[in-house]
Parts: sequence; structure tokens; C-alpha cells
Amino acid sequence: MPYPKLEYKYLLPVADVETLRNRMLLHMQADRYAARSPELQYTVRSVYLDSPRLSAYREKIEGVRHRRKYRIRVYNDAVDSSSAFLEIKEKQGTYLTKYRSCLSAAAVETLVGDRDLHRHVRQVHGDGIRPENATMFFHDYDRKALRPVVLVVYEREAYTVNGFGDLRVTIDKNLRATRVSMHDAFWRDSDLLPVMRQHYILEVKFTRGVPSWLRRLLYHHALRRLALSKYTLSLDAHAH
Repeated sequence: MPYPKLEYKYLLPVADVETLRNRMLLHMQADRYAARSPELQYTVRSVYLDSPRLSAYREKIEGVRHRRKYRIRVYNDAVDSSSAFLEIKEKQGTYLTKYRSCLSAAAVETLVGDRDLHRHVRQVHGDGIRPENATMFFHDYDRKALRPVVLVVYEREAYTVNGFGDLRVTIDKNLRATRVSMHDAFWRDSDLLPVMRQHYILEVKFTRGVPSWLRRLLYHHALRRLALSKYTLSLDAHAH
């Protein structure tokens, strides 16, 4: 079973990134996924789903304490072996839990059509990933009449620290988005529009608390915790 975490988000001015990164690296290192790239980052591509009345969007705007967001996520650029993840991101008060299941990115649209979970969903476990989470995903998909709404893309730097539980800090850069109607529209780069130009999004994810050195660093950069959602920011940007 996945376990709930706390996730704090901050708007980070682009001009402050290098200084903050260098200070974090005194205590942290790039996570195993970012470390695979010479740029120490990877690209996140998510197709967000919502009801015809945009209930997930409205619940976020209204601050509903128990709510869910739905997305289908891939990483980096398309290759034959690309994996996709069906994800439910559930918020209960201040705690977040992610339910994920894994399949081939090439099979996403087919799975939505035939619902053959046994054939398409991989027997992968770990980090909130379980095959049976796909059943939960499609239960909500049908109950809420979910449909693709927007593709959200950004580059992510991710850092971890040894010896301090599961603390993880990410810097999400160059947030951009476009409206979509297909579940597998991950690779549409030609019509992506910038959502934010002057800021990146810093996220601190943890279960056991934030270490004092990181609290001091956030204070030094005058970063204020905000209720940020890449989904709502992207949808708002396209609404205007």
C-alpha cells in the first residue's frame, strides 16, 4: 500500500535556482532517475483527465479537503520501450497519496478502449505502483466520465538525501501545456505554450519532517509555501 506524504510547494524565481541548487548539493544528490542524464534532469509528460464539469479543477480551486486528480504520465521522449503510469493523486487534508499502475505507453489508448487489464497492465510493484490500482483508476474513470483535458510538460531536477527518511526535493522547470483530446497525447511538443516564464516550482516531499538546513535555505530565499497545482495553472493559462 502507498503511504501518505506531505508535499510543500513554492514559487522559485528563475534567477535564484543556481544558488539554491548549489546549497542543496552540500546535503543532497541527484536521484537515480535524474542522475541518468548528463543534464541531471528528466522530462515529465502528463495527460490530465477531468469530468465534463471539470470537477477536479473546481475542487482544487474551492479547496475541497478530500479530492482526487487523475493523470496518465510518461517520462522523457518516445521510444519503443516507453512506460506509462495511470495515476490517482489523492489529497486528504494536508496529506497526499499516489496510486499508480504501469503499462506500455503504446497500449494506453487500447487499454482505455478494451479495458483488458490482465493483458495490458504490467505486474510491477513498488513506490505506490500496484497492478490493482488500474481497477481503481477505471472505476473512477467511468463513475466521473473522465476525459483528457490538458497535456502538461516540464523538466524536473530531483534530489534526495541519505539518512533522512524519504525526503525528496524537486525543481520543476519550463512548465508548458496544451489542450488535448487523446489519452496518449504525451509527445505533442509543437503546440505547447509556456505557463510560467519567471518562476519554477520547488516541491519538498517528506513524511518525517523538513531538516533544519533546508528550512534555513527556504527562509534565506524568502520562499513562501503556496497551494500550487500544475494542472490548474495550465488550464488557467489556456483559458486566457
